[in-house]
Amino acid sequence: MGRVNERGAGRKKALDDEIIEKYRNRFQNGETVLSLAEEAGVSRQTMSAYVHTNDIENQIYFRYHLWAKLNREFRNQNLHHYSLRIEFMNEQRCCSVILVDFAHENVLVLNKTDNPVLRPFGMKAKPSWDDLIYFLEERCIPENRFQMKQILRDLKLDRYDLIRILEKTEGRTGEDEMWIKFAYLEAESGKL
Repeated sequence: MGRVNERGAGRKKALDDEIIEKYRNRFQNGETVLSLAEEAGVSRQTMSAYVHTNDIENQIYFRYHLWAKLNREFRNQNLHHYSLRIEFMNEQRCCSVILVDFAHENVLVLNKTDNPVLRPFGMKAKPSWDDLIYFLEERCIPENRFQMKQILRDLKLDRYDLIRILEKTEGRTGEDEMWIKFAYLEAESGKL
């Protein structure tokens, strides 16, 4: 499993750079953030960040701010190195949130259910890196599966990559109604 997210996954900007620049100019000419946001179909906060942000430090700050807001359940933790959020779902209910720090191989988990069967790590409150890998492998197609090359082609993958396969399959298995949602923080590429 790779240690970094090299494939550019993550949430895309709601507006492209050319449109953002037009909105920024209109804002500087006196239009309100609210009217621009309503026209663009984005939140007031998002439009505010677009029209006020034109340097890289502010953009990075805004991305980390959104990441911290998304992960507010972990408010007492330093999230600086955590770049992957996994939500372990049972149908449409989130059972657990897992934050992953690839650089230091750290894992944070917040269980939202008391039922250990619906938790990725059962009764463990502080899972290890090996626990995370085991959980992900259990939700993924085994690498030695019959006709794996054809399965990878069907998934439009050129090699076996645990995370990429789980993104494509959502970690679904035939045994339960559990599945996985992914979100990424990528400060360097400007994506959340």
